[in-house]
Amino acid sequence: MLRRALWLSAGVMWFTYVLTPIALILVGSFGEKWFGTLLPTGFTMKWYGDLFSKTMYVRAMTMSLFIASLTVLINGLIGICSVYAVSVLRVRWLRRAFDFIILLPIAIPPVVMGLGLVQAFNWTSFSLVGTWQLLLGAHLVYTLPFMLRPLMANMEMLQWNILEEAGVSLGASPLFLATKVLIPNLIPGLLSGAVMTFAMSLGEFQLAVMVTGSSSQTYPVVLYQAFYVSTGFACAATTLLVLFSLLSLGGVLFLGHFFGFRGSSLALDS
Repeated sequence: MLRRALWLSAGVMWFTYVLTPIALILVGSFGEKWFGTLLPTGFTMKWYGDLFSKTMYVRAMTMSLFIASLTVLINGLIGICSVYAVSVLRVRWLRRAFDFIILLPIAIPPVVMGLGLVQAFNWTSFSLVGTWQLLLGAHLVYTLPFMLRPLMANMEMLQWNILEEAGVSLGASPLFLATKVLIPNLIPGLLSGAVMTFAMSLGEFQLAVMVTGSSSQTYPVVLYQAFYVSTGFACAATTLLVLFSLLSLGGVLFLGHFFGFRGSSLALDS
């Protein structure tokens, strides 16, 4: 009984610690003034009105969504090809390279990666620093491990060599195996990787602040700048980002349930 009470108390304290900042930001987004006090004073909705009326913030959110969507799409294609090659070829050095890539976010901090990209693509006659193309490349490298890990875990559960041999023996073409068997069975891993990749790209700050310019700034960068201008406005912008992330997560989970069922059906039919 005492142990259960201790675990319950620890759980309540942990959730309170995690959720309190989010609750304060939500309250602050409706506050008229918030300076030197625990809670804001007054009530207003003008911060949300300013948020949707200022071109800079709308453009930054559009840029973030554009980069995050492209990152998910490209890394999904790279991930499927990579896990297929590692699983089928069974080459030791290829598996080691795959495991090394998965460890990249831990081994190489974003600041180091950002400095390397700035130095590598900032030439006298040609420079990509400040462009969305360099930002996309940075996000692709940084978030790729979050796509590869769930895909490889999904691939290892499939026993793909047996499925492929059975399909080939029945006369199935490589295109049919890829589109009707491999990809449908990888949908759970794809969706899990998409959630992580999209979330990491949408909220990434350190790389974005180093490689973007005024025309390619993402939402977290503009949000950071807003905290020095108006606390209430910054809280409203942060609340919108949190809400959008939760809605995206719910949508992806719904699609995962839907497509996961269809993927299993396709695999059985093939």
